[in-house]
Amino acid sequence: MREILNMGSGNFRYFLRHLKVRHRISMTDAEGREVWYSYQTIWKLIGRVALWVAVVFVASLLIAAFTKVLDIVPGYEGIRSRETMIENIIRLDSLERELAYMTVYTENVAQVMEGKGPVIRNLNPQEEDRIVAEKEVIAPSAIDSLLRSQLEGSGRYGLKKNKNKAKKVNISNMEMLSPVKAMVVEKFAPADGRYGVTLSVADIQQVCAVQDGTVVLCVWEPEGYTIQIQHSSNLLTIYRGVGQAHKQVGDRVEGGQAIGATWNDHLSEGDKATIGLELWYDGRAVDPEQYLLF
Repeated sequence: MREILNMGSGNFRYFLRHLKVRHRISMTDAEGREVWYSYQTIWKLIGRVALWVAVVFVASLLIAAFTKVLDIVPGYEGIRSRETMIENIIRLDSLERELAYMTVYTENVAQVMEGKGPVIRNLNPQEEDRIVAEKEVIAPSAIDSLLRSQLEGSGRYGLKKNKNKAKKVNISNMEMLSPVKAMVVEKFAPADGRYGVTLSVADIQQVCAVQDGTVVLCVWEPEGYTIQIQHSSNLLTIYRGVGQAHKQVGDRVEGGQAIGATWNDHLSEGDKATIGLELWYDGRAVDPEQYLLF
């Protein structure tokens, strides 16, 4: 065993000649007393230092790759950015498949509208990571042809109107009864937003249905109850400002049957109660004075 007698001389050749020679490495305290020593060759010392550097480097790589420590480093995007990128890629793939399915749907609708059969479309996203379409026309079956003929014909389920059917009953030929005995104070004026007439009632009376039908609406409003009755031949009557309602939605009524009553809190002072009456035929408002006598 030999000791280094002059470590401060800077002679680099000494280290090259004595790489395999054991040297004494020691640590002393402030008073010069030796507290630790070890015999090491320069070659082994360099090897151990290199091993520790490699271990620290590999550990740093593993920590950076499998933990979120880089997320706290300022200016570094970290793992979260990669996760967001992967999620966006998955969303794009899903949107692409949904777009392909919508394309299939629109093409099938176009085929049906042209009188052709639908198509079979096979989606194979595994091939080149994109959707490949293969079309094959499906021949209509006998049941489909029968259904098409029934819907396009003039039979029971046909979409075309049957010209042999009896003509619709005209509103002029309908028998209707006056709902109350009253005087018309506001006439029918659609241009002014009045789609019916306003009737002035001298005293409290019952409000009757003008024809057989079914109550489809009965709601309370500040002016009173509004009652709607659906009659046959697409006739609808609306009664507004009714003081009391005797029927509910869904009740069947007969022509001349009371559906409510007028009211007037100031009848003793001479004021008259008013109600509104509207007639709607085929979705169009008509003048009640042309078909009813009040």
